[in-house]
Amino acid sequence: MKYLLVVALLIGGYFLFLNKQPAPAAFSGKKHEQLIMYSLTTCGYCKQKAKALEAAGIPYQEYFIDVDQNRREELDKKLTLSGLPAKGYGTPIFDAYGYILPNNPSISTLQSYQNDG
Repeated sequence: MKYLLVVALLIGGYFLFLNKQPAPAAFSGKKHEQLIMYSLTTCGYCKQKAKALEAAGIPYQEYFIDVDQNRREELDKKLTLSGLPAKGYGTPIFDAYGYILPNNPSISTLQSYQNDG
């Protein structure tokens, strides 16, 4: 009985882990030489990520999609072109050299695209 409980917990934990993985990167159809961070002015995660990027020495351009409708539309278009739905992601969302990375990707993930770019 204990064995079955342990197996059930391990399987359940594995599926929880899988569900917490960030959305995969999707190609937006156009490579470029820039890391773009789409943020909200009220987003604490965005502020933390900006500090982390600066500490890591990674150059980036930040756009605030809650105050700049043109940038919001640009992001929605990139999400659509990359095959991702235009709504339902947490910020920051990155365009890493042509690859869309939603849901606050890690610094190491962003660095991997920088190195490949």
